[in-house]
Amino acid sequence: MKRLIAAVTAVILLLICSSCTPKGSGKSIAYPLSASPATLDPQYANDTNAMVVINNTFEGLVRLDASGDIIPGIAKSWSISPDGKTYTFKLKKDTEWFCPTALKNEFGEDFYKRFSSETVTAHDFVFAFQRAVMPETNSPNAHRLFVIENAYEIFYNNYSENLLGATAPDNHTLIIKLTEKTDDFLERLTESVFMPCNEDFFNAMNGRYGLSHKHILCNGPFYISSWDSETSLTAKRNDYYAGEQEVMPASVVFSFDPSKESVAKKISNGSATAALLPPDCPIPENCTAISESENSVLGFVFNCADPVMSVAELRLAMCKSIDRSLFPETSTAIPQSGFVPNSCIIGSDAFREQVGSQTQKIEPDLTEAASLWQKGLASLGQNSVQLKVLCPEWLDSSVRQQLQIWQKTLGISIGITIENLSPEEISKAVASDNYQIALTSIESHYENAGDFLASFTSENIFNFKSASYESIVADLLASDNYDDLIAGCFNAENYILQNAVCYPLYSRSSRFVVHNEADGITFLGSEASVCFIDAKRYD
Repeated sequence: MKRLIAAVTAVILLLICSSCTPKGSGKSIAYPLSASPATLDPQYANDTNAMVVINNTFEGLVRLDASGDIIPGIAKSWSISPDGKTYTFKLKKDTEWFCPTALKNEFGEDFYKRFSSETVTAHDFVFAFQRAVMPETNSPNAHRLFVIENAYEIFYNNYSENLLGATAPDNHTLIIKLTEKTDDFLERLTESVFMPCNEDFFNAMNGRYGLSHKHILCNGPFYISSWDSETSLTAKRNDYYAGEQEVMPASVVFSFDPSKESVAKKISNGSATAALLPPDCPIPENCTAISESENSVLGFVFNCADPVMSVAELRLAMCKSIDRSLFPETSTAIPQSGFVPNSCIIGSDAFREQVGSQTQKIEPDLTEAASLWQKGLASLGQNSVQLKVLCPEWLDSSVRQQLQIWQKTLGISIGITIENLSPEEISKAVASDNYQIALTSIESHYENAGDFLASFTSENIFNFKSASYESIVADLLASDNYDDLIAGCFNAENYILQNAVCYPLYSRSSRFVVHNEADGITFLGSEASVCFIDAKRYD
């Protein structure tokens, strides 16, 4: 009944207030993603492509506005105990899940009718949080909830999920108890892993939740109307959205295009509305860069799965004979000692600013480099090795001078060739493990420094595997004490650097660009934060 009344009201308002419609609203927004999301299950998703879609199709307890300030989401109000450890949220009573009509064919009319009018309740948040920390879910972002009472114990020590410090006394009250005061807790609640999940619907999906537009409930400003994993995903305006902001676009079409050159052309000709472009990509015509994010570090990357580069002594020998003065600063390349990008934070502070000059760089030492090289060759049982360095053309001269130093220091036992490729071609080669040494960007798709460092415990561009590193990261993720987080990130970064997995040279910035005939798209430092609620096109 509520939806019928809403529909009738919408028609009346359309007839009498069409002239009041904000200019540029009601049009479709086109946004390119590098690939189709692997899943849109908020508790399990971990790739940036998924995060962009989830940020626009789900609504948590709170959300961020265009200025990055916390505003109400499903929660209409909240209170915090004097010790900062207990949060009590009062939820809105008029928020509903959006059930896709495609479910009718698969589950029947009755199933559709039930979930098309299902209210989002506090129990949906309790179930979502419990799912996230249950070991069998294997959520890559479960650690973000470890500040909640017993979350760590559930994940690591098999405590019952019912012991989690998140309870729902009634449908519209949610109480969350923390282990200690956490200043950024409200900001955390805007992240994907904290989105609600309807338990009955989840169970009915029988393992398919979030894998197609037919197997997901949305409660955000948009709902997923179609999803072809080869081409695109379309999110249409949710007319039953109960958030603080009016939804301007009629839809957002997410196309899948891994080529940044292709994306730049689409932005220029208007077939794409906005995009995050890498440092090597010039600003296309007809566009404006509205924000920059120092989310990448360019440097030498070593493929630890390669038979030669798997030997730590050989990597160390090459790093200890790098002359940084050969790679001078430019307006778009600022010297960087660590490989955690400047965009990454701890709490609300920039990680690099907190660590300062403490990062333990590999100091040049040509004598030790020569000794390490011989040890590495001996471990391989070889007298010499042949290596190839993939290099962007704009650094060719610097790399050729560095090559001369390597050959002079390490002797005739090293043979090196240089292959000039575009940054995109180098990225593809690295992604497919088709390289030995590459001068390429290490990008962070994470705002949090701990999350970025944790991403190297699984598949990573270095193909680096280390039980010691995994232990350092596990301790880091288990802590929510600010000083321990700083120390943990510091130790994790230094472990990578001292094992010569990479050698950072420059900090570089990606640019978020918007077509000149559009505005209102929000970008808050990372691509996962892109929001289209207030987006408008004027063409």
